[in-house]
Amino acid sequence: MLLSFRAANVFSIRDEQTLSFVATELNDGSARPTKIREGGRLISAVPVIGIYGANASGKTKVLEALVMMQSAVLRSADWFKDPAPVRRIPFLLDKAFTHEPSFFEVDLDLGGTRYTYGFELDEEGIRGEWLHAYPRGRRQVWFEREDDGEIAFPGEGLRGEKLELARRTRPDALFLTTGALYFNHAQLAPVVEWFRDRLWLMTPEWPGRGQREIDATVRVMRNSELRDRVGRLLEVADLGITGIDVVSDPVAEKVQFRHRTRQGQGRLDYNSESMGTRSWFTLAVGLIQALETGTVALVDELDASLHPDICAEAVRMFEDPDVNTRGAQLLFTTHDITLLRTLTGGGRVLDSIWLTEKDDGGGTSLYPLSGFSPAPRKDDNLLRRYLLGAYGGRPRIAPGALAREAAEELDEP
Repeated sequence: MLLSFRAANVFSIRDEQTLSFVATELNDGSARPTKIREGGRLISAVPVIGIYGANASGKTKVLEALVMMQSAVLRSADWFKDPAPVRRIPFLLDKAFTHEPSFFEVDLDLGGTRYTYGFELDEEGIRGEWLHAYPRGRRQVWFEREDDGEIAFPGEGLRGEKLELARRTRPDALFLTTGALYFNHAQLAPVVEWFRDRLWLMTPEWPGRGQREIDATVRVMRNSELRDRVGRLLEVADLGITGIDVVSDPVAEKVQFRHRTRQGQGRLDYNSESMGTRSWFTLAVGLIQALETGTVALVDELDASLHPDICAEAVRMFEDPDVNTRGAQLLFTTHDITLLRTLTGGGRVLDSIWLTEKDDGGGTSLYPLSGFSPAPRKDDNLLRRYLLGAYGGRPRIAPGALAREAAEELDEP
């Protein structure tokens, strides 16, 4: 389970920004209890966070920064094979940041044990790396790596042949990656496995949409149970679909959707379905598998090609403890303001709503609705107040401004 993510100097995130799943006292029940203590008290984590913000405010970049960290963890030991590896993309609107290190850190709850893992890197290699674990509730520093590449092992928390492993770690590779993926270090494996198996980007938008659609159809063809579950979700969504079949033609197997018709039933090939049906099908496959495996699902533009009611149902699946039994989490970006009602529909769950804004230097600021002082009241109409600009995260544009600008341009000779 993801507790928090911090990043700096990556994409549009210039200054350090923190995204936290840890619930505050404003959460009335959607959060899941953990065995992790912070400040002497057990904390809970929210299952869903929706990020709102104007176009180009950095919503997507928050997700992409987490995916970039994932890529570094899984691939850094192979960077030396690439003559020009893309290790990171720094903040490019200020030259002072171009050669400064980028910073990434996650706080995780893995089986009741807290792990804090992070690193700094630039074009040349790793400039810092650390892993702290709390196996009995008290912090153990398993390793710390300095800018000069020296790796220290304070205490006896991390066992095994550490010095030899440190010697074999390349300056441009992460110690965590080298130890877990190439030397099978048992204590380092859970963190790497979380990045490998429990963090998925499943956006319905381009680029990559075609491959995601292919992956989804292959999965339902191979797994009849998954096929039945996805078919039920499509049927409940009132798309006119009653089920999914796998049929063979002279070339290969393919997916067809059964539809209600006046004559009884008809079938359509996948490519004959509407973009909305295909979007919900692809997303549903990913969300079901995320729920089954306790994964953090990252969805950029959740509302792309989907009706607001369908988006709301996707959110409810993760918030419902009877459905989400394995600690799965949903982190999504959206412009669908009707979801503000869903995110607060079961109580005062303001921790689930975050916003992004660009400052005057082009840097992204990320902040939670629960962080306002005073916090919104229970009887506040959040949707209306958001539209009025009370919380930020909206385009700074007056009604009709674009139309007036277009009219002036058209009037010019």
